[in-house]
Order: sequence, then structure tokens, then C-alpha cells
Amino acid sequence: MNTLQELLSLMTIEEKARTCRNRTEAQQWIRRAELARKHLWGTTEAMHFSSH
Repeated sequence: MNTLQELLSLMTIEEKARTCRNRTEAQQWIRRAELARKHLWGTTEAMHFSSH
């Protein structure tokens, strides 16, 4: 999987976490998102981009 595909996958995971109906399910998606971020950037912190 290339970086673009991994980023799109991360965005999908984050969207699923936002749209969960219960806290337990959301926490599971959040953990998955943290693992995906760590794989992509070596950290679990969200990346902020600017369009300047």
C-alpha cells in the first residue's frame, strides 16, 4: 500500500470513529486510527497541514 492509499485509509477510519453510535465502538476505531498514524508518520499525533 502506498502512502496515498494509507492516508485515505486513515481518513476513512477517522470518519468511522466520528460517526459511531456508541463510545466503545468509537474507541476501537480511534485505536485503529492511532496505529495508522503511527505507521504513516511515526507518531499518534494528528498532522495539521496548511494550504499556503
